[in-house]
Amino acid sequence: MQLKTIIIDDEPKLREVLKIKLENFCKDINVVATAQDVDSAFKEITAHKPDLIFLDISMPGKTGFDLLNQFPKIDFETIFVTGYNEYALDALKVSAIDYLLKPVKTEGLIKAVEKAKTRIAERQMAERFELLKYNLNHISDQDTKIAIPGVTSYDFVLIKDIIRCEGWQKYTKIFFTNGDCITSSYNLGVYRDMLISYDFFSCHKSHLINKKHIKKYLKEGIIIMSDDSNVPVARRKKEEFISEVMANFTPR
Repeated sequence: MQLKTIIIDDEPKLREVLKIKLENFCKDINVVATAQDVDSAFKEITAHKPDLIFLDISMPGKTGFDLLNQFPKIDFETIFVTGYNEYALDALKVSAIDYLLKPVKTEGLIKAVEKAKTRIAERQMAERFELLKYNLNHISDQDTKIAIPGVTSYDFVLIKDIIRCEGWQKYTKIFFTNGDCITSSYNLGVYRDMLISYDFFSCHKSHLINKKHIKKYLKEGIIIMSDDSNVPVARRKKEEFISEVMANFTPR
């Protein structure tokens, strides 16, 4: 499990040393960004959505606690790194994974990362269990959420927000109503099996569409979706599309 990680500290040397130690001794850590103060850290966390942050407490202007207080919901784990042990109790109050004193010792760093991996895995398992319970009570309802596995994390999304899925090599590109696109590490066949019962149609070996987002059908075999994307209908699928999908849109 690769954990997206951000290092936040006002000391450039410490950021670099910690990054090198993580690369050498914690292979499951992927440092995606570093930040030198609270304001830049907030921007990096918002952009990268990390699994884990290493956070200095005492920084010029604002503290690490000020940073955490800016998030209405904290969905990442925190390991504090500081030169002052008087903050230990406050760190425990915000449920930090661990509290490391500078200079950071390698053994303590490794143990803290292992704790983080365990807690993140437990949280993801709990989230998947809650999602499963919800979905069992909302079968065939597009207000259901599904978990989309990526390279380092799961994205939980509403089915009704999915416009279409497109097979791409061994992966699947999933397009959403807000313009976002997620590349999943699962192939299109997995999503075909998962979504057909939720009013999706497999119009082509490389394309799966949400019927609720069909905007127009061109007689040469092109579907225009709500985001104005063009999706081909395979020749062998045209008759099925006309009988199964078009029948619901034409007067009888």
